[in-house]
Amino acid sequence: MSDSEFSAGIRHLVRCASKLDDVISRVPESAWEAPTCCEGWSVRDCASHAIGVLVNFRSRAIGADVVDINDGSWAGSNPSESSQHHLARLLEALPQVKPDDLFTHPLFGEISFDDFYGSLAYDPLIHAWDIADGAAIDHRINEETALEASERSGHLVHLVRSDDYAFNPACGDDTLSRLVESTGRTPVRGW
Repeated sequence: MSDSEFSAGIRHLVRCASKLDDVISRVPESAWEAPTCCEGWSVRDCASHAIGVLVNFRSRAIGADVVDINDGSWAGSNPSESSQHHLARLLEALPQVKPDDLFTHPLFGEISFDDFYGSLAYDPLIHAWDIADGAAIDHRINEETALEASERSGHLVHLVRSDDYAFNPACGDDTLSRLVESTGRTPVRGW
């Protein structure tokens, strides 16, 4: 199935998950233990978490139980190979998803698969940014993808930032920087 045959939300997920895989594939070996803006997480820890998110997106698609995304095991000894493997498995499972079917999510209540995947696609996109920032490489996230993530997921950012959050205008005016900043993140090297 080609991307154009997927619903809009699932297409967005495929784009964001592919951005994550692209970033993970370019992390230099020397950067895996570098810190990220996610407190206490190295680039490897962040990649492991994000790969686990892909595993859970697949689990949701096939009706399997979700996994612990924070157990640190998902990156394996070769995070790039692990990311490629789990992205491929997700892409194999997505064609069987009926985008308009509803399910009950513990946080969102009743939601369609299209809305679920479209809204939560920002998670691998933001982690692609986290990993690129920590590894000091280009994230290659374009404005169009960032804008769609912001439009589909902007209502969720309060779930990931602290209660004492205050907007930091130093982040700049581009959509991706504002989306990243709205989650309470600050780049490792500052804005």
